[in-house]
Amino acid sequence: MQRLLVFISIILYMSACSDYAKQNVAKMMQSDTLIYTQEADNVTINYTDSGALKARITAKKLLGFKRDGNDIVKMPKGIVANFYNDEGEIESFLTAEYGISYQTQKLTEVSRNVVVRNNKGEKLNTEKLIWDQKKQIIYTDKFVRITTKDEMLTGEGMESKQDFSNWHIIKPRGRIAIHKDSTDK
Repeated sequence: MQRLLVFISIILYMSACSDYAKQNVAKMMQSDTLIYTQEADNVTINYTDSGALKARITAKKLLGFKRDGNDIVKMPKGIVANFYNDEGEIESFLTAEYGISYQTQKLTEVSRNVVVRNNKGEKLNTEKLIWDQKKQIIYTDKFVRITTKDEMLTGEGMESKQDFSNWHIIKPRGRIAIHKDSTDK
């Protein structure tokens, strides 16, 4: 009889715990839930403005989600992006090992080994970069290294036009002149 009472007590305790767990899961589902919507390999995404191509992003893997009605696109295996001018020519080029795009907010964040090059031969290296399509800018608050044909600049944070022109480092840290001798080609 005593064993039966212990067994019934354990069952009641476990059912109460599972109700509690179910309630917590339901609360989590109501707030910050990502709903899986799509998956694709070797994808190309074209961003246009008034019919003109502004950017072309390719990703080895694309995962789509929805959260509170917002579309979120993750690119977990890296991305390559070309940014175009009004004549349809490439102005800048970006690579990164990871990307996430918040479609409703028109924000794309790339991270891990981010490299941006522009048509002036300037190069940006950082670990995180955000592209704000509405403002048509790229920016970061992380460490940056910008290499031009004459110097290498370092600092914390950077902002520029989306084509990586008119850039400025928020908190400059260092500047190194690059001298090329006649044997460098």
